[in-house]
Amino acid sequence: MKAVVLAAGYGTRLERDLQDDTSGKYSHLIGIPKPLLPVGGVPLVTHWIHCFSTVPQISSLVVVVNDLHKPLYEQWSKTLPQEVTIVSDGSNSNEGRSGAVACMALGVQGCPNDTLFVAGDTLLKCDFSLATMISKFESLKKEDGRACLVLGCPVSEENVSKHGIIEIDESDRVRHLLEKPQPHETASRLQCPCVYLISAVSLPLIQEFLDRTQEQPLSCRDATGKFISALVEQVPVYCLPVAGRYDVGGLQSYLSCCTEFASDGMVAAAQDLCKVK
Repeated sequence: MKAVVLAAGYGTRLERDLQDDTSGKYSHLIGIPKPLLPVGGVPLVTHWIHCFSTVPQISSLVVVVNDLHKPLYEQWSKTLPQEVTIVSDGSNSNEGRSGAVACMALGVQGCPNDTLFVAGDTLLKCDFSLATMISKFESLKKEDGRACLVLGCPVSEENVSKHGIIEIDESDRVRHLLEKPQPHETASRLQCPCVYLISAVSLPLIQEFLDRTQEQPLSCRDATGKFISALVEQVPVYCLPVAGRYDVGGLQSYLSCCTEFASDGMVAAAQDLCKVK
């Protein structure tokens, strides 16, 4: 199994907040991509590296980045005890970005294996167990080799329109994913963070999605939820419920993430794995 971390975004909202902050307290964070921001004493993405190291099924790791931040990720990767492949989407600006779904395809080039996709700016609450997720995924594949698995976590009423919302049936199969719907458009209050297990059989559907949308605006390919929305119409996609996620968007949500993450006691393992240099 391969793990692919999607880290090619430019974090424009956070960068704008940092530039506008007049206190000067956070000026040292300007220019740092969100996955490399310190959370609990180490870069955010390092917590995922620790998580991957806890399961034997993951045998290779790819981080998809942009050209602008590639040197920062190469420096970070040298602090890790295991090999990480850094792949660039070739972009140097937010306007020239390839889009998150294209980065998914880039991360699995030449990979015939089941793949775990993770957004590099996402962290989950302490109840999340990657081993449990993989176990359920493997069980689902025994029933149907095309099966895929995503996460579902509660979202407040006022934040429904900010996330991809999944509607599931009594068997936890995802029937629809609605990208940023208004609260009245769905009864579901489950958001779908970008933590997906896609079966090897279903991986070609990523490129098929890109081929179908290549003439459409970039926004059609820049949210992984758009691909999942199409995927649920083609293969069985199931939901694993989790308690929630930490939001890392603007400056205030980043600071809240740091506070909440530390209060949940999720720091020591990743600190042991990798020290910030």
